[in-house]
Amino acid sequence: MSLSATPPLPSRPAAPRWRRWLRRSLLGLLLIAGLLAMTLWALLRASLPQLDGRIQLPGLSAPLSVARDSLGTAVLQGENRLDLARGLGFVHAQERFFEMDLSRRSAAGELAALFGPKAVERDQERRLHRLRARLSERLAGMSEADRTLLQAYASGVNAGLAALRVRPWQYLLLRAEPQDWTPVDSLLVIGEMFSMLQSGGIQGGFERALLREKAGDTLFDWLHPRGGRWDAALDGSQLPPLPLPGPELLNLQKSAHKPEALARSTSLDEAPVGSNNWAVAGSRTADGRAILADDMHLSLSVPSIWYRTQLQLGRGEGALRAAGLSLPGVPSLIVGSNGQVAWGFTNAYGQWFDWIALPAEIPAERLRVFNERIEVKGELARAFRVQEVDGAPIAKTLQGQRYALRWAAHQGEAYNLGLDQFLQARNVDEVLALAQRAGLPHQNLLVADRRGQIAWTVAGRLWSGSGLGERYARFQSLDSPARGWLAPADYPVIKNPSQGQLWTANNRQAAGAWGELIGDGGFDLGARAQQVRDRLSERPRHDEASLAAIQLDHEARFIKSWARRAEARLAASPAPTAAQAEALRLLQQWNGQAATDQAGYRLARSVRLRCLDALWDAWSRAALGKDLGDELQGDEKTRIGWKKNFEYSAVQALELRPAHLLPPGFSSWEAFELSQIDAAMAEMSQGGGKQRRPLAEATWGEANPARIQHVLSRAIPALSRWLDMPVEGMDGDGNLPQVMQQRHGQSQRLVVAPGHEAQGLLSMPGGQSGHPLSPYYGAGHADFMRGRPTPLLAGPAKHQLEARP
Repeated sequence: MSLSATPPLPSRPAAPRWRRWLRRSLLGLLLIAGLLAMTLWALLRASLPQLDGRIQLPGLSAPLSVARDSLGTAVLQGENRLDLARGLGFVHAQERFFEMDLSRRSAAGELAALFGPKAVERDQERRLHRLRARLSERLAGMSEADRTLLQAYASGVNAGLAALRVRPWQYLLLRAEPQDWTPVDSLLVIGEMFSMLQSGGIQGGFERALLREKAGDTLFDWLHPRGGRWDAALDGSQLPPLPLPGPELLNLQKSAHKPEALARSTSLDEAPVGSNNWAVAGSRTADGRAILADDMHLSLSVPSIWYRTQLQLGRGEGALRAAGLSLPGVPSLIVGSNGQVAWGFTNAYGQWFDWIALPAEIPAERLRVFNERIEVKGELARAFRVQEVDGAPIAKTLQGQRYALRWAAHQGEAYNLGLDQFLQARNVDEVLALAQRAGLPHQNLLVADRRGQIAWTVAGRLWSGSGLGERYARFQSLDSPARGWLAPADYPVIKNPSQGQLWTANNRQAAGAWGELIGDGGFDLGARAQQVRDRLSERPRHDEASLAAIQLDHEARFIKSWARRAEARLAASPAPTAAQAEALRLLQQWNGQAATDQAGYRLARSVRLRCLDALWDAWSRAALGKDLGDELQGDEKTRIGWKKNFEYSAVQALELRPAHLLPPGFSSWEAFELSQIDAAMAEMSQGGGKQRRPLAEATWGEANPARIQHVLSRAIPALSRWLDMPVEGMDGDGNLPQVMQQRHGQSQRLVVAPGHEAQGLLSMPGGQSGHPLSPYYGAGHADFMRGRPTPLLAGPAKHQLEARP
């Protein structure tokens, strides 16, 4: 018997050629994508800063070490000041060169060379001031010591940039090459801080002068009161309320205009103003030491604007150790303590500018024209013409009228490195003398020393001459004399006050002669300062923990007055709707805090903003006159907004209820207030959908999430998941000590007693490094957001760099 062969299996038909081609193409694309991802990853890693080993620093005169702790605090140990500057420049460049570059480019009007045509308009706004040209002239006239320090720092920056194996990752993404750092670039970083801290006040100053010109002194002064019940000036001054304007000055019953604000559906807000500092003298502590607290409020970003720095000069008994924060781009410690003195700043918001209304014909000998060239990536350079009258650029034209801007930041003498000498200061008096000659944006300086002394002054070069009476909210003429510099002996100073405490929070600090000198460039309402002052007064003795607790204080004492007003209005309503009854319960149940889980705070806050915005819209249009009022106030781009102290005018009208100031379209002031409450409720209850939800679900945390982003992720949202800090609701707000808003707030929190730095505290959001693969990217951010204290002084070294001559 034989077995037959197994019949062959039928063969599978060959895959169509197009499928084979498709599979191979997809595999090829995946391989290319994988290789590209690996290449990008390798390049990204290659641009990481060097953390360990040996580095080369040109010009170094003695050995230098750079250690980093778990937060990335850079601890520089050297034998002289210039070597420390070289080392600081090196680490700044490796960790933050891109951010430094943006600062100098922004100040000089050179961003379009990096970002292309979309940045041209911004460059034109900044190029108007010609800061690179002005500061190049200033550099040549600075002291030899300042020039030498700037050059040492620039050499360190360029060494740090050159030591990277690959250029910083941001330039890979932008397909650009970083340019070397020069000494004038550090002056431009100071110039950028001038602009950041004072440009809002300059624009506000123009708007106020325009309103005064159109409305007249009496009506303007009422719309822009300079103080009131929330004041907390250091000199104790109180400014009385002004009488209501009569119908002959402002009568809305004759107007048919319905305020645009009533039709808005989005949340309104007020421009952020910030920074707090306070100090207690030795008489207010258990062991006689003075303690300083400082939290500067700026736009929040990744990485932080500041850089944790510890400078150690020399060794042994005579060594100096200074700890605090530096600003990448500048060789100095901005705030901190050197063991003998501690110092901190808040923006002073004085009037450091004049707007000049120009005649139709300007004498030729007083007019200069500069032809600027704005480089644009990917396109031809743009020509830009700048006209200056007696050194003041012609900055605005409105209805055919030209205006020039005279600004302290245009004058070379406003720039120097006097702040750097704080490192060697030994007591309050030495710091005050240095501050009054220092070239920096004008700041409220608080200083404490090891002997228990405290003091306040305005740091920066102050103008002499007339102030509030002749210049506040008034256009100057072409023949108004330029201002000279005030002698340091004439600066305002408060030293060792009898109550043993000092505080500033961007509010008005003084009246009288001091108030004349400082002027008013847009002070904040005093509510925040008042709460800080009162918190300090609540305890006879303080320590670091009690001062740090004030930095996290988000009790909303100011907004409580608006909550009570809204409660009273709702309770008095003869026929409340179901929504109004719900709102009344919400306000009654509110715990008084600007806390993430509180909807009552959000409601009271929104009612306030809507009332102020609606009243301002109605009154300002009438005050400006029909044509100009409609032209400016009808466009969000040109709209003149209300300033902080408008609070007093609005509240006075709400309390006195004059018929001639009632916005058109309302039968009574009660109806007006209910309308604003209803609008706030409608917005909150709508949320992100179309169906109504309970008001209690519309919490403050929902309206106040942290939006702490990298500058590139704002332009390229797809990068957010890798570059930005987590989005989370935040306690705090603007008119209370814990200033935390979506993109603006406490950029750092410092508490320190000189000589007791080991007990000092320092934290900041956003982290130390600008490289997303660095262990220090976002380091300390979570602790900051949750209010967990972190030490001022560096902890054990995790990494170490060494440099030899």
